[in-house]
Amino acid sequence: MRGKKPKDREKYFIRLDGNTLVEVNREIYLEWHQSRRKERYQKERDREYGVCSLEGLEEKRNFSGSVAGRAEATEKIALRNIEREKLWEAIGKLPEQDMQLVKLLYFKEITVKKAAEILRCSRKTVKNRNRKALEILNAAMKEEISS
Repeated sequence: MRGKKPKDREKYFIRLDGNTLVEVNREIYLEWHQSRRKERYQKERDREYGVCSLEGLEEKRNFSGSVAGRAEATEKIALRNIEREKLWEAIGKLPEQDMQLVKLLYFKEITVKKAAEILRCSRKTVKNRNRKALEILNAAMKEEISS
């Protein structure tokens, strides 16, 4: 951080909505910046490992353009909805623990560490179950595509 260190400052400000400066106490200032660092770190990890959220998928699905482009977009949306239904069917066929794990990690976007706490097992176990569940889902989706 440039300038004085946070403990040497008389006043602390955080920027909201890109322009508005709000004066806060030191604890809020430090917590706010720490949460921003955590958020940036998580986004970098997600990009590195190719993880995306449901919100991100919904944002990418917005289409605009000509009527012909909209017809293509409608067809793509319909195909994605069919694929999404097939994915949910495949998830429904997973063992109960694996289904719960997939929902925690990918739909509730909970970290592996937090999922391990919830499921009362080690992080390694969570990672192994996740890998096996994804392999099963991948095989089920490939089977759907080929049939």
